[in-house]
Amino acid sequence: MKKENKSEAVDALKSAIEAQRGAVVASFRGVTVAEITVLRKKLREVNAEIRVVKNTMIRRAAEGTPFSGLSESFKGPTAIAFSHGDPVALAKVMKEYVAAANQKVTLKAGFLDGKTLTDQEVRALADVPSREVLLTRMARSMNYPISRLAQVLADGPRSFATVLESIRKQKPEEAAADAPTA
Repeated sequence: MKKENKSEAVDALKSAIEAQRGAVVASFRGVTVAEITVLRKKLREVNAEIRVVKNTMIRRAAEGTPFSGLSESFKGPTAIAFSHGDPVALAKVMKEYVAAANQKVTLKAGFLDGKTLTDQEVRALADVPSREVLLTRMARSMNYPISRLAQVLADGPRSFATVLESIRKQKPEEAAADAPTA
């Protein structure tokens, strides 16, 4: 690769680093083109991409950015998955792929919100429920007190009416019992 092509590749990686919302660094050994194509399709579905990169190029692209904290992970065959959407979805796809890859792929590290993540932290991130599930849970928890209040208020008049009805039924019986017998 010519020097100007290398600088263009480094610039492209730098722009990918700046545009990402999260990233996962993985080691790939013995992965076929068909297998990586399946992974690329899954990543596209969650608005992410994967790039197999030369370690020196990614180190140069990461210089001067918070992404440089991952430099020690750039050893051996390296691929970086960048998320342009939900970083949790990226972590989920990568974790599932690693589990199915029969040790051909291993997670090395991750990057989220300016912080370097270990492979364990990436796996933990993958276990977080999706955004939609979390929003549903939050809406349910916010709705519960309101619906419970409405239920109590609705039960109040109903309970009061039940008590009045039992008193009314009891009054005629008492009146009949108290009445003088002739």
